[in-house]
Order: sequence, then structure tokens, then C-alpha cells
Amino acid sequence: MPTAFATLKQGSTGAAVRDLQQGLTVLKYYTGAVDGVFGAKTKDAVVKYQKDKNLTTDGIVGIDTEASIEQDTWIAKRPVIKQGAQGQEVKTLQSVLKSAVEYGVGNFGITSVDGIFGANTQAGVIKFQKANNLTADGIVGAATWRAVSQLMAFDLSPELIVLSGIFTKA
Repeated sequence: MPTAFATLKQGSTGAAVRDLQQGLTVLKYYTGAVDGVFGAKTKDAVVKYQKDKNLTTDGIVGIDTEASIEQDTWIAKRPVIKQGAQGQEVKTLQSVLKSAVEYGVGNFGITSVDGIFGANTQAGVIKFQKANNLTADGIVGAATWRAVSQLMAFDLSPELIVLSGIFTKA
């Protein structure tokens, strides 16, 4: 887990810039080379992203912009899952919905984290969707993943989101 965050701006280079470019590519803001060089194209992509997200529009990737990009990239990479699905994505979903009880923000009836999207998980997802004013169909798509990500980041500052790596851990 990183212990410090480095602001990125035009002229920055390295792995952090490459990660930024990859995230902006996933989010369809950047179409240039993923080369680890923060040039004019990267800055333009950052400015467009910041403007769309109502962030400070300066082309500099500070902690607020980085946290937002990490969260949006995590959401964009999630598959649509529904009853019958199995695996790590289902475990992540179950774990986050189960943790809602600890945060005092709801009980969605998830009692086990087994990676199997069965009837209990589907019922929990529907309860979660209703509580978040989403289409309550039991299918976990982008809107539901966004609400799940907000629960994951519950009560975390942008700095803690970035430093904890909750959206960047493998």
C-alpha cells in the first residue's frame, strides 16, 4: 500500500503516469500512447475528465482527481453479473453488501461470502438496488456497481481512497 501520493502534471513521467493513461483509456478520455509521459494529450484528457466530473479543471492530477479516476475505472472494469454467476466479482459484491451492516447503512440479507450468485445474493442485490433508487432487477450492471463502489468508499476521504488502494488492488 502506498504511503504517499505524488501529484501528476504535464512533464511528469513514470509508472504512475502510465497507470493514469491506462485508466483514462478505459474511461474513453484518452486515445494516445500509454507511454508514461504526461504530455499535451494526457493533459487534455485530464481536463476533459475533470470538467465532466465537476472537479477543479486544471489538468493536474491531485488527490481528488486520482480518487475519482480510480473509482470510475474500477466501475468500468466490472462485468455485468446476475444469478448463476460465480467467482471473485461475486465475492466482492457479497462482501461489500454484507459490510453495510457494520457501517450502519443497511442490511441486505447477505450472510455468506461464497462467490456464488444464488437466490440469497439476488434478493440482497434487489434490496440494495431499491435502497439506492436503482432498477431493482437483481442484475449488477454499471449503476449498481457505482452504488457498490460508494459503499466501498463509505466515509473515506479521497486521500484514503487512493492510499488504501481499494479500487486498484488486484
